[in-house]
Amino acid sequence: MSLESDIRTLERVRLFEGFGAEHLRLLAFGAETKHFEEGEALYLQGDPADEAYVIVDGRVDLITDGAEDKAQSYGPSSLLGELALITPTHRPAKARAARKTVVLKLSRALFLRVLNEYPELAERLHERFSKSVREIVNRLDYVRTRLARADHL
Repeated sequence: MSLESDIRTLERVRLFEGFGAEHLRLLAFGAETKHFEEGEALYLQGDPADEAYVIVDGRVDLITDGAEDKAQSYGPSSLLGELALITPTHRPAKARAARKTVVLKLSRALFLRVLNEYPELAERLHERFSKSVREIVNRLDYVRTRLARADHL
């Protein structure tokens, strides 16, 4: 894989919308390409997380507590472990290659270095995350209201 193809892959990741060519070049240059065979784990549930994975080719299943039948499957341009790029956390699920898979591994240190060098990106991401949190809170309020009404029936 070339630096240019890695940049094209990163361009398709939702989190990186609005990143310029220079920003994506820095991320791509610092990313590590990893290959996984079918059935191989990228990481295990509960593992400490300090990197995220962008799927370049293949498929990855996320499995919680061994619930194989409820696995969520992700393909190219999906970002796994987004939260690990900005804060220390643990893996909420096991990630397993559903077939031969290639990923770009992005470390938190690399991501934070890019945000440090380009504060306008950090501001843009802050706005995006804030909007997402507000949407989640609104959905939770809606569910809480519905549950409260159901309790009174």
